[in-house]
Amino acid sequence: MDRDEILKKAQAGAIGMDEREQQVLGLSFGIGGILMVLLCVILAIVRLVNGQDAYDYTAIVFLYLAGAELHLYWRTRRRGLALLAAACGLVFAGNLAMFLLG
Repeated sequence: MDRDEILKKAQAGAIGMDEREQQVLGLSFGIGGILMVLLCVILAIVRLVNGQDAYDYTAIVFLYLAGAELHLYWRTRRRGLALLAAACGLVFAGNLAMFLLG
């Protein structure tokens, strides 16, 4: 491949963003995910203090974690990440079932 082909492939996969913009976008999603998890933890604690269950918030957090780990596995192909994603997915499914079944 010549230089122009490599440049065209990189630009096509970048959806109109340069490498720095892609990194900033990735960091923004990471910070957003952290804040979402923090909010779910706070709301779950409030529920638990009031004697209620928090299966719904737990399901949200573990679905986020499963998705993040699955994406990392897809990008790196490290088997441990696939196992972690599967474990988070099982915890998500269990919490969702508990939430839906009451």
